[in-house]
Amino acid sequence: MYSKKTAVLDIASDTITLVMQDRKFSGSFAFHDSCSYSGFQDGEFLDKDELIGAIRSLIDRCRKTTFSDIDEIMVGVPAEFSLATLAEKEVDFSLPRKVTEKDVDDLISDPPASNEEYTVISAAPVWFIADSGRAEITPYGITTTKLKCMMSYVYCVNSFIALFDKIAEYAGVKFEYMSDMLAEVIYVVPESLRDTGALVVDAGYISTGVAYAYGDGLLGLKAFSSGKGHIAAELTLEAGIPYDAALTLVGKLNFNLHPVGGEKYFVTTNDGNKEYDISKINEIAGRKVEELAKGILSAADSFAFALPEDAKIILTGSCFENMPGAKEIIERVTGRSVERVQPTVAPFNKAAYSSLAGLINAQTKKITRRDNPLGKISTFFDKLLRRLSK
Repeated sequence: MYSKKTAVLDIASDTITLVMQDRKFSGSFAFHDSCSYSGFQDGEFLDKDELIGAIRSLIDRCRKTTFSDIDEIMVGVPAEFSLATLAEKEVDFSLPRKVTEKDVDDLISDPPASNEEYTVISAAPVWFIADSGRAEITPYGITTTKLKCMMSYVYCVNSFIALFDKIAEYAGVKFEYMSDMLAEVIYVVPESLRDTGALVVDAGYISTGVAYAYGDGLLGLKAFSSGKGHIAAELTLEAGIPYDAALTLVGKLNFNLHPVGGEKYFVTTNDGNKEYDISKINEIAGRKVEELAKGILSAADSFAFALPEDAKIILTGSCFENMPGAKEIIERVTGRSVERVQPTVAPFNKAAYSSLAGLINAQTKKITRRDNPLGKISTFFDKLLRRLSK
């Protein structure tokens, strides 16, 4: 039995969460805790010393709580520190024959070399094309003279890896890196939604990741600095509401309310109970939601391809988790259907935990491979994750 102690580290734009899986009891966790911190914006951490201190504190707490050490931590790389590219690979068999698992392995192996700015951290095949010219998700058993594969690669900026490698050295652990958006796409977004292509949007506290997912790959990846905290900041700037109260107000927003008699939102703060006019608050916050929706469109427009007209927006993240009416605003501004999804991993079965749940599931797959080394690996994604983590 494989004995390593493993954990995942989710780097959200307002909190850092460490979760250690319990190897004895499936679906349970030996440790999980979070630290608030200043976050990141425009691809930069706002306070690196605070970041380092928060991660080291979580690791120390885990050690003291579980009376054990952590051998390896899977670090989720946020979209603001990532980019995705596509590359086509091809093999010519000369004569017609059936495609085998080894053929596919040979075709999809050997990701592109890293460079001075970026390192490949995640990879996945998007589709395969045989002589028929049809795109296939799984090509096994197809008779063909050649096989093409469209590969999706996710890169991480080297400055992120350098910083976290240093933290790993301080903490005495090994870090491996995984695209949190790809983990979310593979393990949180239902297969039925991504097999025809979907725009996955993880809107968080001060950062929003946007990925166009097709099958098990990312065709495009972009991020911009906007989220729940920016809606609160707008209430502070325009209505003079203290930020803490404004952030609480964002958690109470309901755009389906259409008051006619001066109805109020009620907020309790350290300064006592406050009340704010619903119409005014909804008007200010609604404009900021519209702005965020336009940011989603801009992110999608930056991709090197045009999105299908019927591509849905799949909404995850903490920003709009409990905000009735926000979905309809996004649909109106983008002209696209919006569907919410959330993880099924308890106790992290909330939209705010989508990236964390994706990482947990990705690592669970990895643990299963290690504990059952003779077991068949069932997905291309698993094969590539194994190669990239060597």
